[in-house]
Amino acid sequence: MDDYLNTVKELLDKLALEIVMLEPEDVPGLGVVLNRLDEVIGVFKEAGKESFADFGKAVKSIAEKLLLGDLSEPEVGIKQIGDGVSLFQEISRDADDVEAASKKIAKYLSECGLSDAICAPQRGHATNYRTSIRSVGAPPPTMEKQDGTMPDISQDKELVENFIMEALEHLGTIEVSVLALEQDPGNREVLDAIFRPFHTIKGVSGFLNLSDINRLGHEVETLLDNARNGKLTVDETITDIVLDAVDLMNAMINHLRQELETGTVEPADFGLEAFLDRLRKLQVGEVEEVQPKTAEAPAGDGADVGTILIEKGVVAESDVAGALEKQKGRSGQARKLGELLIADKKATAREVAGALRDQKRRRGGTGVAEMGAESARFVKVDTQKLDNMVDMVGELVITQAMLGEDMSGLVGQDKKLYANLCQLRRITSEIQKISMSMRMIPIKQTFQKMIRLVRDLSRKSGKQVSLDMIGEETEIDRNMVDEIYDPLVHMIRNSIDHGIESPEVRKAMGKPVTGTVTLKAYHKGGNIVIEISDNGKGLDRDKIIKKAIERNLIRSGENVSDQEVYGLIFQPGFSTADEVTDVSGRGVGMDVVKRGIDKLRGALDIDSVKDQGTTVLMKLPLTMAIIDGITVRAGDRDYIIPTTSVLESLRPDRADCNTVVDRGEMIKIRGTLYPLVRLHELFEFEPAHHNPWEAIVVVAETDGRRKCILVDKLIGKQEIVIKSLGEKLKGVKGMAGGAILADGRVGLILDVPGLFEISET
Repeated sequence: MDDYLNTVKELLDKLALEIVMLEPEDVPGLGVVLNRLDEVIGVFKEAGKESFADFGKAVKSIAEKLLLGDLSEPEVGIKQIGDGVSLFQEISRDADDVEAASKKIAKYLSECGLSDAICAPQRGHATNYRTSIRSVGAPPPTMEKQDGTMPDISQDKELVENFIMEALEHLGTIEVSVLALEQDPGNREVLDAIFRPFHTIKGVSGFLNLSDINRLGHEVETLLDNARNGKLTVDETITDIVLDAVDLMNAMINHLRQELETGTVEPADFGLEAFLDRLRKLQVGEVEEVQPKTAEAPAGDGADVGTILIEKGVVAESDVAGALEKQKGRSGQARKLGELLIADKKATAREVAGALRDQKRRRGGTGVAEMGAESARFVKVDTQKLDNMVDMVGELVITQAMLGEDMSGLVGQDKKLYANLCQLRRITSEIQKISMSMRMIPIKQTFQKMIRLVRDLSRKSGKQVSLDMIGEETEIDRNMVDEIYDPLVHMIRNSIDHGIESPEVRKAMGKPVTGTVTLKAYHKGGNIVIEISDNGKGLDRDKIIKKAIERNLIRSGENVSDQEVYGLIFQPGFSTADEVTDVSGRGVGMDVVKRGIDKLRGALDIDSVKDQGTTVLMKLPLTMAIIDGITVRAGDRDYIIPTTSVLESLRPDRADCNTVVDRGEMIKIRGTLYPLVRLHELFEFEPAHHNPWEAIVVVAETDGRRKCILVDKLIGKQEIVIKSLGEKLKGVKGMAGGAILADGRVGLILDVPGLFEISET
């Protein structure tokens, strides 16, 4: 078989799979199909098979009509595209029999109501896909406004929203792939992984008439195509300009999103023309004739999935060996190797699927897919609908608890009622778990953004820094993803600027010249924990204390624990940097971290060893919708204290309750004095008990500080569905939200950091 037919076969196989998952309103999916058909048409044109290329244009015309909404029965259109691809596959197997192929093509065109002339308008110029979407009589859109801003997008808002979401995901994927290419410049697969998403963005932006984004995508695609064909040598210059293109495209797409949200068009100069000129000059200046390299032979026609994954560096040999042992240990029908690697989180489904495709290609298309015929099915759901569903499940949980409370006196007399209530509780609990899991997404995408950050910061600071990531598949509430981005960025900036030493210093200390920053995520005790650690010089306790004394944060000679000292770095404006750099040193970054974590009702812990490094632990709740809390009563009011802040509760002896000069009321617990916080004084109500030895004190902790909160009674521990206090009470210090309790009463959720703050004023 000719080389071009091998390429066509591979493209058509991919196209067939994409059409299987295609829906009439899937604009990005249709964009991918159009791009793939363009590739097939292009290959046939280069091979001189004009009749086949024209047939491809006929199939493409159906996809265009489907995209433009010109088909009364979209499902029929999808079937026609699928039939066209199947026919393409059939005639490609015997491309020399032109007469037989012509008859089959003519029959297909007749059944679809098409003719050979369908292709004529598309020769020599690009189709303006978007014009037909607009209402009749509306002026046709221009490819570019005179003032350089984006074209009018108001009439295609939903399509553009989908494009923005998909494009930003693609750009995130490209960044990671470019960094992988930097490590392995000759890797064709990585180049393809960068080329494909750029190609998709270019295609869909062309359909939406977003000319600037389309032009940028086209030029970068040309650059990458030259690299794939060996006309350009991949080096730092190439990877840098591709990353610059990602940044520029991100800026353009975010500007587009802003226009969409505000409804106003603001002129913006992105410097596109200068950048496009830079791209073209790079290609002209470095194009050279390169003899094609002889491809290395694959591991063998019978290479299995495990071997391919090891070759790609996806898994280690020990991982595959462990999975094979599990296979041997199973009775009955053993799970496939790929399934076991995914279950053990050694590889992702995408990586295994790629290995299966490689396996099939190496076996000449005769290999049997290891993962079986079943594939995961995904449905895109509007996030607002998902949030509404979670809210309603929360209401269901509250109603079920109230129902159980109301009928508590009857369940002992009626066994059937008791059984039904228990069943209702189980079902409600299961629905709640499922709905909450739907909000969870892997933290991998957030972690991957840090790869670029570390690369850029290490270059800017002149230091050699590598980033290790562990636990990327750990899931986190999607509402937290954006909130933790800034804290992570600031922590990594500080690790590189303040923690990691220069190569010369590290070498003199006997350390590896390359410093390491480690990002690690895992679940522990009902929380998600994110660790940011480095193997740098660590925190200087004495220097922090000296700075804190200068700012009157602590007193000279005061005995403070390591946690309290390290917690001082989160104070607004606090910095021990000797000089301000463009990376850090102004004392604002760590304050941002503290406020960000407080907003998420999380906690921060710092551990540091001088000359060995620093570790910061961000402890966050698994979800923003439900909180694990201790319900307490003070006076006639119920409060909820998050369990993450509670250390213990006790009734102190009278002798342990003292008043210390300049420090107020203190409770001595196992030889240590803790300040006492009286809720009734802060929130102005009458308590049942004024004396601590007659009431209960709850020892709470935040930022290394511990205080005793005075309450009258402990009610119990339970999961609380969080309710907003509304706009008027949103800024009240010491309050994080409200909750409806099982007895129908409203309980207020205490914000421990805020409570400590107002108790000190």
